[in-house]
Amino acid sequence: MNNLDKLPIACSLTSAELREREATLVAQFRAAIIKTEELQDGYAFRIPGDGERLRQVAELIVAERECCPFLVFEVSAPPNMGPVTVRVSGPVGTKEFLSSLLGLPGEPTPGSLNEVSPPHKQG
Repeated sequence: MNNLDKLPIACSLTSAELREREATLVAQFRAAIIKTEELQDGYAFRIPGDGERLRQVAELIVAERECCPFLVFEVSAPPNMGPVTVRVSGPVGTKEFLSSLLGLPGEPTPGSLNEVSPPHKQG
């Protein structure tokens, strides 16, 4: 057991704050997802590599680190403005938390690397 396993899977936002976050930062991130890859302890999300998307990801990470200290974020930005990969992981229960927050379809399978389609955009 590491220190990460001792952190509770809990968000410190009030219901109103969570609804606001879901309507803004989380919605922007969800809309930007090109591809989702299931990880053993979370998900890897691929998003466009433009500056605006990177700023949105940075803002989301800053906000989420304040209310969900159990989340681990890793960002990989390849050269030539290629798609950025954002890995979000944490202790047991993190994958289910992310799936619920982002509205990912299906039940996650521990350890699988199946591609998950991003949520459908309403238009």
